[in-house]
Amino acid sequence: MNLTLSMSKLYSLSKFFIALILIFFFEHTFSQDNYSEVFSSNVKNLRKSPVPISFSGSYRFLGYVRNQKNTFPGNSGKTLDIVSGDFYRQPMLLLRLKGLTKDNISFGADLMINSNYKGPSIASNSDLTLQLGLNLRTSFNTKFGKFKFSSGGVNWYRQSRLTVWGNRSFNRTSIFHRRPSTALNRTPIARYENYYKNGLIDQGIRYGSRAFQGFFFSGQNLPYKLSFKGVVGKSSLNRSSLTNSDNFTGCLRVNKKFNKKLNIAYNFLKSYASINPKTNELKQYIIHTTEFSKKWKKFSLKLETALGNYSSPEYDLKYGEAIIFNFKTSKSYKTPLDLQIYRISPQFVNLTGNFLNTTVSEVFPNISGIGTTVRTPFQSPIIGLGTYTNNRQGISINAEHSFGKFNINGGIGFFTEIDTSDAALSYRYNINTETLSRLQLFRQNWGPYNSLNTTFRNIFEEVEISDTNALGKSNFKKFFNTVEFQVKYKNMIKGHKFYIFSLSRFNSCQKKINVLPQYNLDAFISIFSQEFDFNFQLNTNTSLIFTYGIERVIGNSSTGLGDQDRTLGGSPINVLFETLGIKKFNPNNFSRNQRNRLIGFGVDYKIGKRAMLFLRHNLYKYYDPNFILNNIEGSETMLELKILF
Repeated sequence: MNLTLSMSKLYSLSKFFIALILIFFFEHTFSQDNYSEVFSSNVKNLRKSPVPISFSGSYRFLGYVRNQKNTFPGNSGKTLDIVSGDFYRQPMLLLRLKGLTKDNISFGADLMINSNYKGPSIASNSDLTLQLGLNLRTSFNTKFGKFKFSSGGVNWYRQSRLTVWGNRSFNRTSIFHRRPSTALNRTPIARYENYYKNGLIDQGIRYGSRAFQGFFFSGQNLPYKLSFKGVVGKSSLNRSSLTNSDNFTGCLRVNKKFNKKLNIAYNFLKSYASINPKTNELKQYIIHTTEFSKKWKKFSLKLETALGNYSSPEYDLKYGEAIIFNFKTSKSYKTPLDLQIYRISPQFVNLTGNFLNTTVSEVFPNISGIGTTVRTPFQSPIIGLGTYTNNRQGISINAEHSFGKFNINGGIGFFTEIDTSDAALSYRYNINTETLSRLQLFRQNWGPYNSLNTTFRNIFEEVEISDTNALGKSNFKKFFNTVEFQVKYKNMIKGHKFYIFSLSRFNSCQKKINVLPQYNLDAFISIFSQEFDFNFQLNTNTSLIFTYGIERVIGNSSTGLGDQDRTLGGSPINVLFETLGIKKFNPNNFSRNQRNRLIGFGVDYKIGKRAMLFLRHNLYKYYDPNFILNNIEGSETMLELKILF
């Protein structure tokens, strides 16, 4: 009897949940998609609602298994990790509500829910919460213009490259990896088709923006072709020392549009954080910029100039200047060009702008839990084209050309420090950077030699240079060279589309400028990486992707010697010559001689109209024969399910 009753209840419950799911998912849409249908439950309303309301959103599940052959210092002694959920505070469930009143005033709310499926514990995070905040917004039209207001939890904002901007550079990257906020396309192959055409992938609302909490406002279609926007609130990049201390960031942009081809804007930013509430000590920076953009028939020009001031009890940098100049030719040219010139003084500091900070060692206060954040690369970073850093000036030129089914683009850059800086360097790994960053989330000075640092899905290494003066500064200015070259190719095999992407990156830092990056022991650090991605469409709903990447990092004796036995004679620089047994042109190196390797396979599968499944499996290896503890090898499998509604 009890069994029959239980089965009956179970059957009734199952019918209820199946009906609920069918009603909920029958018609759906999401802001990152291009679908125009409005959400519908497919159930007729008995009474017409006076306020039209629509819903959209997404659910995302992520699980991965990492299996290593050996432990790695700082990795908690683990060789096997099985994880469900995303440790980067990416919303697993995003629900967006939109409504319109009778007075034609729109309103809405964003509910972002994060859960790591930890199960019951003292500090359980299994309950559905609003950790990422509740956002409210409204907009209305007047005879003076259209005004929008929003407030609440995490929101994403962008203003100008020298005030508030998330770096996008040229987005030359491997497309094997996926970001959680990456939009879904109508078919899996569309993502690779878009990358083939223009090199950019929609990374969602976070891409190119910064996270804020506060009050957002904007005005458009104002008299005299004016517009404005701004935010007053808190930035995750400017925290106070104590959680109950004040911190504040305010931004404003006023824009004047003369016509479709001429635009001038003024930008303002002020940010401060309390260091010691008892003594009223603050760290703060204030920035003023002007922007000018002009388009002609065959080319366009963008210019932003700025003055900024940073002050704190430890630093008083006075005002410093910054300028970014960008000249582009039209896409109608057979070989479009992109010229960039910039200069950012060491006194110009801004943690929310489109450049890295090398002057002020900003280490954010430790915050318990997943949200802990650390600074980005600080010690004279070696960076790619399109990325800027203060205390540096330089020029780069990029070009692209298409012929037949080949699409080629590349660039070359020369950069130098403005003033001498600390006797140190930092560089980001191009291969295995996402995999290695998951070994230690948001951690500084870890690894067997305390030189690794992880930020959001990135890992970089700091290198001390022995050639210093009495103050610990370099005896010289550092010079940087960068070359990037990308080849894209598409074709078909028996009616199946396929794409091949090749990306080569070459960077070096040395005491003098050179035409090309150096790959020898005269440079402090030389970095070369090569990546290949191959995408094949099995059918409309299924795509396969394969990737292979290698990376070499060479350091000279000024960057320190390894701990390998010196009697072994160090390790050869050229791996190919080493394999062939050629020693005459292959000097041995006793310093950094890192070798990164990644082999990966993936499947993109479309489950339904707005649901996709992504599988990624890779074999990774990080190895340096001169630093014997830098030796890690393993595999990682990731499964992602994303549903839009």
